[in-house]
Amino acid sequence: MKTKLFRITLPWLVLAVLLPVLALLFTAGPVGAAGCCGSGGTPPPTAIVRVYVNPGGGGDVEVEGRLPASYPYVRMVEEGDRLSLEATPADDYYFVGWSGDLTGNENPTEVTIGAETNITAQFFPEEIVSEDNVLQIVLPVGTVIQDRDGAPLFGIELTIADTPPPPPPEADIIGLLYELGPHGATFNRPVTLNFSFDPDEIPPGVAEADLVMGYYDDEAAQWLVLPSAVDIASHTISTRVDHLSTFAVIAPIPPPLPAAFTTSALTISPLETDIGETVTISALVTNTGELEGSYSLTLAINGTVAETREITLAGGSQTVVFSTVGDEAGTYSVEVNGLEGSFAVVKSSLLPIVLPGAVMWAILGLALVALVLAAVIAPIVSMRRRYDDYYY
Repeated sequence: MKTKLFRITLPWLVLAVLLPVLALLFTAGPVGAAGCCGSGGTPPPTAIVRVYVNPGGGGDVEVEGRLPASYPYVRMVEEGDRLSLEATPADDYYFVGWSGDLTGNENPTEVTIGAETNITAQFFPEEIVSEDNVLQIVLPVGTVIQDRDGAPLFGIELTIADTPPPPPPEADIIGLLYELGPHGATFNRPVTLNFSFDPDEIPPGVAEADLVMGYYDDEAAQWLVLPSAVDIASHTISTRVDHLSTFAVIAPIPPPLPAAFTTSALTISPLETDIGETVTISALVTNTGELEGSYSLTLAINGTVAETREITLAGGSQTVVFSTVGDEAGTYSVEVNGLEGSFAVVKSSLLPIVLPGAVMWAILGLALVALVLAAVIAPIVSMRRRYDDYYY
């Protein structure tokens, strides 16, 4: 008996392999009903997540334990997945919180991913300096800024005031005014403001130690003074604030100096005189203050008050003049409000000439005869001249 041999060709081999697979697929029901793709019957949707940092270079965010090479970091995940995030600040920065589709400041944290999720890690510098290096803001780690409604803010607007408010009464503004905004925002803890100032801009009469920091209250429309500390060596002034506003260095204008009088330049003329002649005595009175005031000057001759004069004088000087007469020969001491001097009265060396009565009458008689002769002779001389002119 012969045995038949069957040759297995390639088509039959392929069919033998595919049939079991097809049978398995048809017996499993529709795709996803109970097999490969889960009970939903459709593949899980794909979601996208983007992670940012603000400001750039302020820190990093580890996503599932790994640091992105750059930002924004983009990753495709399945919607509903949870990702772990951990923010790490760079040097001189601190982490403030999350914004976007994740809020709060929990760190590290986890987030459930939606169809499109955008998350920003907010960092804050520990120091903020104005472009002109005049104002420095020092923020303690953990400082948070909130607007008027209590919502977190992730930045400070630092500008020089274009239209500054008028200076406070009886005070000057030193340097520029700086606006920290938005106005009305507050810090959860006090921050330090350090201002540099130019001592050459300080008004005369104001000491550096008298400078203060102030801010402008928009609602009250007035300047308010802040407790301040001045470092004279570095020409800086510091204060602590808990809100944002317009800030400036203020120099209080000192009140006008009260009247203060001095007396100087005592002058006596002449220093030597005859009995009965007038002596002039003057002194210069100066009011070194800025307010008007009254001042009395007393002239004393030989220790006895001779005259008192009262003047009213604003800032400046005025010469006050006295006069006196020496009735007897001698030295007279003079004092005007502490200024001392003297003058001398002497008897005249020229004595009047007293003629006897007879001599005086003789002189008068001779003068009378001379007048009579002149009256008689003058006509005769005149007639003789006319006669000579006629005959010759």
